[in-house]
Amino acid sequence: MSPSRPRPTISSSGDLPADVLYEVLLRIPAKELCRLRVVCPSWRSLTSDPPFVTAHTSRHHTAPPLLAMGYRDGSGVSGVAISDLSGNVVKRIPSTRYEIVGVNKSGDPIGRFTSKNDSICVVRTRLDLVCFNRNALSGSFWVLNPATGATIDLPMGFSEEIAHELEVKGIKEWDCRDESFAFGQVSSIREYKALRISTVDDRKVCEVITFVDTNHGSWRRKQYPPSYICTSHKMRCAVVDGVVYFLMEFCSSYYETEVFTIEPGSVASFNLDTEEWMGVLHGPEQLQRFVQENGEYSVFEIEQGLSLAELNPCLVMVHNIHNVSMVLWFLTDFEKGIWVKKYSLPSHVARLFWYPFLMLDDTMREFSSVGWKA
Repeated sequence: MSPSRPRPTISSSGDLPADVLYEVLLRIPAKELCRLRVVCPSWRSLTSDPPFVTAHTSRHHTAPPLLAMGYRDGSGVSGVAISDLSGNVVKRIPSTRYEIVGVNKSGDPIGRFTSKNDSICVVRTRLDLVCFNRNALSGSFWVLNPATGATIDLPMGFSEEIAHELEVKGIKEWDCRDESFAFGQVSSIREYKALRISTVDDRKVCEVITFVDTNHGSWRRKQYPPSYICTSHKMRCAVVDGVVYFLMEFCSSYYETEVFTIEPGSVASFNLDTEEWMGVLHGPEQLQRFVQENGEYSVFEIEQGLSLAELNPCLVMVHNIHNVSMVLWFLTDFEKGIWVKKYSLPSHVARLFWYPFLMLDDTMREFSSVGWKA
């Protein structure tokens, strides 16, 4: 075993030395490896060890990606299922059960809510982590590590500043709503941060939290986000290299003023490292010309046809021209705002409200497949 390789964290098993067992497990595909984790505690410990996971991922980088989705079985147990692109479930990770008793202002119980009657919604996946919430507790978020099964429950409440503001104004937290949630890893500190946009008293507010595998901090209020950012649709937000990107709503401002006060395709960005908004990025120039030269398309149609995605390490803007084509623009230079058109997909995939939700890459082709979400 080379000196640079992490030392195995297990003892020998039977006649197999620890180093040999490490090499054998390292060569097994992820799907079969998940099944082998139940053989014994030492195998489970090794296959959950971060250095082993990194080495295994590096060796099997061409393996098909996995999808995360919420599930609830016949007995009422809910959780997150990991499946391959063929729909075969590789792993089921049950979530922690809960029971909540609602009370009125006098403290009398008025209802009981349990996880048996609830279901899970996967909000976002990023860097081998899965964020999900529950339909009955939509204001709460959990971050799951599918490799270890560890779950971090992020705080439900607002930051101290917002909580104080609500108390002064007599606004209840349940009258506010969460609009968007995104997270990424900050390279400078090797920790994860999450961004939450909420509506409080008819205004959008921005909060950030830093968390690690074993614990979390508290929400911190940040400056107000730019006006007209798209937060209600998950396909209009993407995270690339610790920066969260949001498409901006130009349709609403156009109908209010009959002029484009916000250019079509404009993108607002938030830096998770500095915890500051970075201003507005202009969209592709060809998109601006398309809006000007194609009056047969309504402003609403054009806005609904735009979405954001990520093909590591690039931000991708998708322009879905209904029944015509789907164009993919890659942001190649953030500072200069340069977008490059790399793909134009045929009309049969340019369906109304269809968005790419998965992009695959390999050593042979930069872009090899697109999945669709209606």
